[in-house]
Amino acid sequence: MKKRLLAIGVLLFSFSVACFAQLNQNPCKFLGNITTRGQIQPNVGGLRYEALWDQLTCENESKWGSIVNCKVNSAQEGVQKWNWKNSDAHYKWCKENGVLFKFHCLLWTSQWPSCLANCSATELKQQVEYWMDAVAIKYPDLSMIDVVNEAIRGHAEGTENGHSCADFKKLLSQALGNSTNPYDYKWIAEAFRMARKRFPNAVLIYNDYNTFTWQKNDFIDLVASLVQQGAPIDAYGHQSHDLDDYYKNNQITNFGNTLKEIHNSITQKGGKELLCYITEYDISQGDDNTYETIMKNTFKPMWEADYVAGITIWGFVNGATWRDNTGLVTSSGADRSGMKWLKSYMATDAAINAKSPYCGGPSATVNLSSKTIKFGETVTITASAKFEGDIDHIDIFDGDSLLVNKYVEPYVWEYTPTETGFHTIKVVAYDKSGNTVECSTEFFVCEARAPFNGEPAAIPGTIEVEAFDKGCEGEVYQDSDSENEGDAKIQDGGVDIVTGGDNYAIGYTAADEWLEYTVNVKKSGEYKLSAFAASGLEGSGFKLDMDGKALVEKVSVPQTGDNDWSVFEEIELGEFNLTEGEHILRLTITNAYCNIDKLVFTSTTTSEETGVKEVDAISNFSGICKVYSLQGSLITSAYIDNGNLSVLKESLKKGVYLVRCENGLNQLVVVND
Repeated sequence: MKKRLLAIGVLLFSFSVACFAQLNQNPCKFLGNITTRGQIQPNVGGLRYEALWDQLTCENESKWGSIVNCKVNSAQEGVQKWNWKNSDAHYKWCKENGVLFKFHCLLWTSQWPSCLANCSATELKQQVEYWMDAVAIKYPDLSMIDVVNEAIRGHAEGTENGHSCADFKKLLSQALGNSTNPYDYKWIAEAFRMARKRFPNAVLIYNDYNTFTWQKNDFIDLVASLVQQGAPIDAYGHQSHDLDDYYKNNQITNFGNTLKEIHNSITQKGGKELLCYITEYDISQGDDNTYETIMKNTFKPMWEADYVAGITIWGFVNGATWRDNTGLVTSSGADRSGMKWLKSYMATDAAINAKSPYCGGPSATVNLSSKTIKFGETVTITASAKFEGDIDHIDIFDGDSLLVNKYVEPYVWEYTPTETGFHTIKVVAYDKSGNTVECSTEFFVCEARAPFNGEPAAIPGTIEVEAFDKGCEGEVYQDSDSENEGDAKIQDGGVDIVTGGDNYAIGYTAADEWLEYTVNVKKSGEYKLSAFAASGLEGSGFKLDMDGKALVEKVSVPQTGDNDWSVFEEIELGEFNLTEGEHILRLTITNAYCNIDKLVFTSTTTSEETGVKEVDAISNFSGICKVYSLQGSLITSAYIDNGNLSVLKESLKKGVYLVRCENGLNQLVVVND
């Protein structure tokens, strides 16, 4: 059997790969950071994430408890129901900006899904399998994963939404390790086996804190035991939140020796050398001089250790980090002394040339000429690989379908997909000894623009808002993220469609999202326009344009329910003169959180134009008659004396209506005044 080589280190899995970030010029290590208040860009002092850091970890957005909010019956149901929105947005941004994405984390007995509290051990194992399967469906090309977080005795053993984390750890041990003792770590070994099955090419990491000070030996024993149990663990992670304690103990100048001692002990006790990552580096010091002293004595030996593959700093803007005074810059974006030192150090030869387990190691890359193409268009696939020896050939796949074997450089292929939707392009490179390395990326093939039902929506008539034109994002719609959060998926792409209104409506709306519709005005004239919308909050709204010109500049959607988006109300938008022929109607969300069901256009032309006569009486009937709009909505009812309709018509606006009476009479009635 040939040896499997992990394509890690530089890890070029993205569509557009940046050469290196501003601070890090070392091709063998990454210098990363985390999201700030759930966002990538901190919106402080003009700072740009990609100009500073070349790796990203979501602080909370990808955690087990942040995504999983209910039990499901399948992984696919989890993909549809769970809260992937923020994790998706950050994953997508990393792929588009050449920033390495680390998934944090699969299993943790803090910030865990409280909906799993009352599971049996058997049921919990099934839910964990659904969770891991769903992550693999969402992110098939993950390169780094914190598989288990903080499992040392005493860690993550408080409460979560009123449920005991210690009890949940025991239940997880029974579910995965068939053991009532969570500190034999059998459940962690099994978690790594489950992760390897789903992520064969990812670096699998165990992550914990207090590893330099209070529980150094516990950490060594835990990691070594996983190796001894045959767990497919690739790396361990020092969170490094305890550097302040290390400094207080007057050991800071000896830090490099402690780092090496831990690594050597894990290797000796486990019988295998693992990678080391610094996963959550921060220093909580308001005094800049102390901050800089700790940083100089810890960051430098970490970075220059040849077994450390990367460092992730846990936040960089003061006031927007997990712990006080851990930011490298002030709240206004000015560099603190620690940041000034870091910038200076990262420009030195020692930092640029620091060795890593991946310097000169195998790697593979794949780049695409575009991440979105129309059906019938061609995408250019460019692959490359690096081995210690010579490349034999590179295979290029669309999913599991082999496209081509390339034996001669350049490894380029022009590909015209025959199906719409998402495509995963995978490249597998072989050296002369048969060793392999691979990587992959995704692109989307959208349909050519066309009306949703094949024909333009007719005016007069009803436009179902979810039935926007088919086609590419940016051409027929724009959504704030790629995830479909709604419970109804009737279109590709990220537009959020929910069950509601007549059948479906758009929901989970965000400002500046828009949808377009090809419409056909049957005849020039005046049309009344109404929208049917719902909102559980105040302040939401939208606008309408036709052929790029304002039709309705702003529509305020009232709060139709108290945190309830299922109550739809008709909003009358006015009357408009429309020109016969095809047009493009655009609906744009101006203020978030409104659900919109439909737009209804009703002709208000005169009776002579419609051929419908205005009548004041119908036969000699006396009794109850009801008035309906042409869309079937009840407007009013009244007692009619001897067929006289004036009592009904007085309360009606100009337009055409259907009158139905108790004697079975149906009569179209025009109101001109």
